[in-house]
Amino acid sequence: MDLWTGLLHHVTGVHQWYFGSCHYDPLESEMNKPLIPKGSVAHQRLRDLVLDSRWLKTVTKFLSFRSTAELESFHNHILMYAGKRFAFSKKVYEARVYLASLDYNSHLNRGPRRKKDGSTQKAKLYSKRTKMWRLYTYKAPKEYKYIPDLQALILQSRLLSQRGMADSHPLRPEDPRRLGPLAGGIAPTIQELEQQHVSRGLWQASE
Repeated sequence: MDLWTGLLHHVTGVHQWYFGSCHYDPLESEMNKPLIPKGSVAHQRLRDLVLDSRWLKTVTKFLSFRSTAELESFHNHILMYAGKRFAFSKKVYEARVYLASLDYNSHLNRGPRRKKDGSTQKAKLYSKRTKMWRLYTYKAPKEYKYIPDLQALILQSRLLSQRGMADSHPLRPEDPRRLGPLAGGIAPTIQELEQQHVSRGLWQASE
């Protein structure tokens, strides 16, 4: 807060005050720039902005602000390899997350897609939330350069392994795939479904 309110002193040419001082070396390039006279209309307007009570109550939130956009993007990328609609064993799920991480990190800093004339390829997108149009720059296609190295490591691990290929084995009793689709209740019998189907047909015919 001392540094923030010290802005009111800095713009008037005062770089040291009772509660603190500006934390930088002498600014030689700033010496010839005009200063805001203390007590002037411009200085009063700046004071109203800097000392705005509503702003001062929320400034602590801005100081500790962290965006989760990149984390959410990574989580969405994992769903491309391990969708929520499918059940995986622990090892299979871990392997899919590793593949998603390799894909995400390898293509994180891709450049823009270029046209034949060298210009970037862009498109326009409409946001239903903001009800505004914005430009979207296409990224360069993925190359997956890590796949040959990954295949070589898998083959080397297979050749050096002292064990044979794993045989298929039945599902464990606690495996969630034994539960089937989670419909939120006990599934009806085939006979009950057939009766419901016929009754609906007769009701539509009577209509």
